[in-house]
Amino acid sequence: MPAQLLNVLIYAGIVLFALVVIGIILTRLYRRATKDVALIRTGFGGEKVVLNGGIMVIPVLHELMQVRLTTVKLEVSRLNKDALITLDKLRVDVVGLFHIKVKPDAESIAAAAQTLGDSVNSPDAVKSLLDGKLVSALRSVAATMTMEHLHANRADFIQKVQEALMTDLDMNGFQLESVSITHFDQTAFEHFNENNAFDAEGLTVLTRTIEERKKIRNDIVATNRVEIEQRNLDANNQSLEIAQAAEQARLTQEQTLSARRAEQATAIATAEAEQTRLAEIARITAGQAQTVAQTEADKVIQTATIARDGAIQTATIERDRTIEIARITTAVQTAQKSEEESTATAAANEARALAVRAEESVATAKATEIANRNKNVAVIAATQRAQEEAVGITVAATAEKEAAEARASALRTEATAEADAEKARAEGREAAFKVDAAGQASLNEATNLLSDSQTALLIRRAMLEALPAIIAAASKPMENIDKISILDARGLHGDSGSDGASGGGQGNLADAAVAAAMRYRVGGPLIDGLMAELGMTGSSLNGMLAGSSADAAPARASSNDAHKHSASLNGGRGNPPA
Repeated sequence: MPAQLLNVLIYAGIVLFALVVIGIILTRLYRRATKDVALIRTGFGGEKVVLNGGIMVIPVLHELMQVRLTTVKLEVSRLNKDALITLDKLRVDVVGLFHIKVKPDAESIAAAAQTLGDSVNSPDAVKSLLDGKLVSALRSVAATMTMEHLHANRADFIQKVQEALMTDLDMNGFQLESVSITHFDQTAFEHFNENNAFDAEGLTVLTRTIEERKKIRNDIVATNRVEIEQRNLDANNQSLEIAQAAEQARLTQEQTLSARRAEQATAIATAEAEQTRLAEIARITAGQAQTVAQTEADKVIQTATIARDGAIQTATIERDRTIEIARITTAVQTAQKSEEESTATAAANEARALAVRAEESVATAKATEIANRNKNVAVIAATQRAQEEAVGITVAATAEKEAAEARASALRTEATAEADAEKARAEGREAAFKVDAAGQASLNEATNLLSDSQTALLIRRAMLEALPAIIAAASKPMENIDKISILDARGLHGDSGSDGASGGGQGNLADAAVAAAMRYRVGGPLIDGLMAELGMTGSSLNGMLAGSSADAAPARASSNDAHKHSASLNGGRGNPPA
């Protein structure tokens, strides 16, 4: 039993395998036709054309050819010297499109395949086969029609071309679907051959037609020009007549208006004369009333003016008395203050002499400290710049945005604040000018009351106040002295006695150093002259101190004179007039 089942399975497998192999072979050998492609099988069994089905093609026994049934567009151009010749011996340039396809029947498909072979599906091969027939049809139909007839009856021309091609195309298995004329025009003159009989006759016809058309066109242009000129002349005459009528109407209207203006001017002049008379009467009446009122007002103003002048005179006398008392008091205070300043100046000069000794010892330490400080400052500044650059790169974007917003707000606030500040500054300057003017006036009045000695004292005081600044500016070159070395050779050769005697006249070593430094300055004669005016000798420190001590007594005497002068002014002037 199992052996029989095994045999059945083997036979079934063989049959199934055979069926699969047969199916694959049939699939590989079967060819199908499509809507746009027809099949032609030749060989074993004869020729067979398949349109809408399929067919078995066995290699070696059969040969298969495909024929496309789609439409082929063929363009035929007959231009210039190859142009078509019409019935009236004229040349026309024609471009036509022919839509051709293989007729979908077995005989036509077989004929097309027999005519073109494997090139039946190539548009170029089809055109090379049919081009002569297409051109021949165009020429034969064009020769039976004139150019005007061709242009006016293109549909008739196309129909005749189709009829001429029907038989020739049918013999090759093709059919003509449609013919389109895409270009139609007369051939240019330069492409006509005068030695050709057809072209010579065509040129004659063209020349006659063109010249006649030119003559007709010229007649039309001339007639139109004459009509236009005549119409312009008529229009000008009508315009002149209208202008003449308008001018006549204008003159008539002006005469009427002139008469009316004269009547109106007379009425206006009469009314103005009446108004002038009434206005003159009113003016005289108003003038009389104004004179009476002005007289009364002058009386009142004169009374008020007398009363005001009396009050002003009383106030002026009282003010002068007060100012005079203030002047005397100011002069006394000025004299007392001058005496105190003279004493303070002498003490300051003595202190300056002591400061000179200390400055030399401080200079070296100061230079060292400055160098160290500059070094430390440079290191700190370099570190700070590096940190600032790092921080600046980090916050630049944020800072720029905030700065832009802040600048916009600041500009608005600054504009408002600047306007307010400018207004406040203007008011402050106005008030300050008023106060300065009043103070300067009072000071000038007080100064005019001083005596000559008091005036000289004020001048010397001003010179003393300016002297330190002048000496500092003149001693500017002394800043270039790095150090001072003093070589004292007195007593070296046993002449200490004589040197000591002379040393009393020349002063000590510090005085000599100061005197040498004082000679190293700018504008020495000018400064010495100023110091001489003040009673001081600028060549040495002792001379300065001696001059300051000697100047104290005249200053005190001048101060006493100022006190006496103030008392005499007070006693001599008495009370100011009431």
